[in-house]
Amino acid sequence: MGLSSVALYEAISLDVGQAIRGFENFSYTPHPDCTYKQFASSYLLYSVTRKWVPLDTREADLAAYNAFTAANNSCKDWQFTPEWEVDKVVLGEIQRQLYDFFHPCGDPLVQSYFDILKSGRPGPGVNVDSYGTSFYSKYMASPLTVTSSYLYEEYRRYVEWIPFLSEAECLRYEKFGSPRVTGSSRCSFVPKTHKTSRMICIEPSLNMFYQLGLATILEERLRSFFGIDLATQPSVNHRLALEGSVSGEYVTIDLSSASDSISLRLCELLLPKWVFDLLCSLRSRSSKVNEEVVPLFMMSTMGNGFTFPLQTIIFSAVVRACASVYGAYTDSWSVFGDDIIVHSSFCKQLVRTLGLLNFRVNPDKTFLEGPFRESCGADWFNGQPVRPVFVKKLDLPYDYLLTINQLNDWSSYTGIPLRNTIGLLMSHLEEKFKNFVPFEAPYDSGIRVPLALLKPRYDRNLSFVYLTWERRPTRIVIWDGGVRYPGRLVRKSWYNPPGLYVSFLFGELGPSGIMVRHDRKIFRRRLRCSPRWDYIPTDSRVNGMRLSWQQWETAVVINLTKS
Repeated sequence: MGLSSVALYEAISLDVGQAIRGFENFSYTPHPDCTYKQFASSYLLYSVTRKWVPLDTREADLAAYNAFTAANNSCKDWQFTPEWEVDKVVLGEIQRQLYDFFHPCGDPLVQSYFDILKSGRPGPGVNVDSYGTSFYSKYMASPLTVTSSYLYEEYRRYVEWIPFLSEAECLRYEKFGSPRVTGSSRCSFVPKTHKTSRMICIEPSLNMFYQLGLATILEERLRSFFGIDLATQPSVNHRLALEGSVSGEYVTIDLSSASDSISLRLCELLLPKWVFDLLCSLRSRSSKVNEEVVPLFMMSTMGNGFTFPLQTIIFSAVVRACASVYGAYTDSWSVFGDDIIVHSSFCKQLVRTLGLLNFRVNPDKTFLEGPFRESCGADWFNGQPVRPVFVKKLDLPYDYLLTINQLNDWSSYTGIPLRNTIGLLMSHLEEKFKNFVPFEAPYDSGIRVPLALLKPRYDRNLSFVYLTWERRPTRIVIWDGGVRYPGRLVRKSWYNPPGLYVSFLFGELGPSGIMVRHDRKIFRRRLRCSPRWDYIPTDSRVNGMRLSWQQWETAVVINLTKS
């Protein structure tokens, strides 16, 4: 079934070719005569296969490893070298901002490891030596790994205050023994673009519990000190990027390898000593990459639980310091990880300061002028949405369903039909997968269409009935005296009754067992009903905006109707 990236590109080119005549070479800063539809069409053609996953990822993995190595070496060699006296003033203001951040009401934000453990939680992925991805699997039925025996002793003292957790740990300890002390995380690669992969480090299990506990504390302080809520901040970025694309008052700044560029020396320079020591005690000192142990001169990597809030804190302090020192307009700014939006009045000074602190601006995703702005997955051109569709692969039928629905959405907010492309995708889709579903259904469950394109079926309550493809969940099945893991693998050592009770209190264990995160996509066909069809939920957003029903219905009808 697999459709090639070349065939997809040619179909898109056929649909938008006439619109982009004269603007085939895409640029984020287009010619002044470039219209909205020309820019959106050219942008889609440029981007649609840019993240296509190659069959052989060795070159992409190597590119990611080389970028990681370059960032790590840069962290090793970095020193703060001010060029002007004002640079020292900015540094002092950054330090003051961070001191105030970590000392609410004059007291340290974190008083003890118990404060962190109270907020501790497991990460969604695997950890070093863990047998699964669930809380129960990693902390009740697996060997623990940690970078320091002292962290485990603190953990043991903490769980003694919680009876069932203490019993669960005693039983786990009896079966698996003391945690394995390791100073290294383990690196892996996941697809990012066709040119480079994304490098993620897998942390020791107990370190991750601490790291995410600290992350929770930092996120709460971000809300009270900087007014940044990581749960809703992308929508703030979307709004400011939209305004910036119209007025030019706001600029969007993105950094290359931002998390890998936060050096130990930088943290030692900027942070209070107790904060620096705490972060060092929770981090991995090295990482294992292709059987090679690489010492880390960066504070943390992607995969570390506190990396994202830490970089948000540092960049927020830098923005505030630059705005204060340079007397700039500061009413509206936003930071979400390394996605930074600030007023144009001090953007050049901010970029220069970031360079002094070892951060490199990504020129492909930083926009200081012109009518285009991009931030947190929303792209705008003169106030209109232009976010393209990125197709990673077309191997399974569900990849086709996902792509068809995404391209229909793109047509709805750009007003540009893609009849040839949708027709090509439909021709490669087996008949049994050409099931129609309402807008509310997941992208890979069927083809989302308005009621105008089908003859509806109803149940006795006059609700709409339709067939849909649903992912079959993978679960750990629990019964009295045994545990069955996915793949029918059963081990008595994985049965930890007090651990199951803790898993239940944590909200993980339900009547059907413990749901498990996995990479396999196992689908089944199900019959579902809905009391509504021609409806777009109010919280539904595409490219940071809410579509009108008329927009979406018109685009889908045009794309799916044969000429």
